Amino acid sequence: MGKGIDMARAFAPEHAAMLDDFKDQLLIVLVKRLGGKVNIPVEEVDGTGQDLLMFSVRDRVFQFEARKKQ
Repeated sequence: MGKGIDMARAFAPEHAAMLDDFKDQLLIVLVKRLGGKVNIPVEEVDGTGQDLLMFSVRDRVFQFEARKKQ
């Protein structure tokens, strides 16, 4: 993951930086929603190779959905 951001970095560095910041903010929000502290085994993170994260914005609300790659 992140390959698209890396590809954009040479042509649109300000957009790549914005997306990097967004990912940091998103991670903070998700951990806060889960009670402020989360423990995740390395194996679980390593096991996401077949997953995708889809997202959209509707009515100023981010909507996320985890899906399997097809």
